[in-house]
Amino acid sequence: MAIVASVLIIMIALDIRYPSELSKEFIESKYLLEFSEFREVDGVDIHFTDEGEGPTLLLLHANYANLIDWEPWVNQLKNHFRVIRIDIPGHGLTEADPKNDYSMERTVFLIQELLNQLKVEKLNIAGASLGGTIGLHYARRNPEKMVNLILVSPGALNPRVRGRIKPVKLPKPFELVAYITPKAITKALLKGGFGDPNNITDELVTRWHDLLIRKGQRDAQIARVNQYVSGDIDQVLSGIKSPALIMWGKKNNVVPVALAHEMKNMMVNSSSIEMIIYEEGGHQLVQELGLQTGQDALEYLMDFYGDKK
Repeated sequence: MAIVASVLIIMIALDIRYPSELSKEFIESKYLLEFSEFREVDGVDIHFTDEGEGPTLLLLHANYANLIDWEPWVNQLKNHFRVIRIDIPGHGLTEADPKNDYSMERTVFLIQELLNQLKVEKLNIAGASLGGTIGLHYARRNPEKMVNLILVSPGALNPRVRGRIKPVKLPKPFELVAYITPKAITKALLKGGFGDPNNITDELVTRWHDLLIRKGQRDAQIARVNQYVSGDIDQVLSGIKSPALIMWGKKNNVVPVALAHEMKNMMVNSSSIEMIIYEEGGHQLVQELGLQTGQDALEYLMDFYGDKK
């Protein structure tokens, strides 16, 4: 153990990473999409796509995820909606924040500013896990802009983080992930989020791992986790006024399905709430059941807009 500890100390001192960091150029050569764009927002070069026409739908991914994961949704929804998806700072092709600020306030601010640049006045938001919690905070702060909110198993009610105003500090050994990050760690993250781990593809594991070991991203992930608070989430939920659809996997081991019902009961001022429980789904519904959840989101939104005609 002493030898291992010594090796780790040397790696940290010399900033040696395993695997080696991947360059911005390599990552973009492999993962840029046809509709990829970049906009600088307060010093952060944010990667996003903007496709389709119609009412705006913003897609916010989970922690450790990326905007490519939404592809099954985009392919179905862009024929009826303007679909914007972003890589949250420190994820995907969006660089780490030079200010090293990954607080909820900073994250919502950057999204607000990007949407202003894109001249979005009204929008629907679909957010998964971390993206769902971000969506809740955005909706609470911008009620005049919100039309609908789709919540894909947000982790805001997880007892470990619920209602905290100060972050939960991770044990120091966890930070070693920034220096030693074999692909097996990425696969373990996904395995814990799938209802059926057999649904995990090699392509998904490789993409998540590549994007995690892009230069600067591992440090950004550690910083985000160390800075994360869900805030006054009880007040946030009760302050949501827009209609909402809650999606949850019955086999969700990260945020148990009982919290889906609790979340619905807490959204007392929402004008209407629908819920879909996926019997075979886990926490990572977008990655595991992308086609099905995308179809359900499309039907929900089409029903809403159909009723408004």
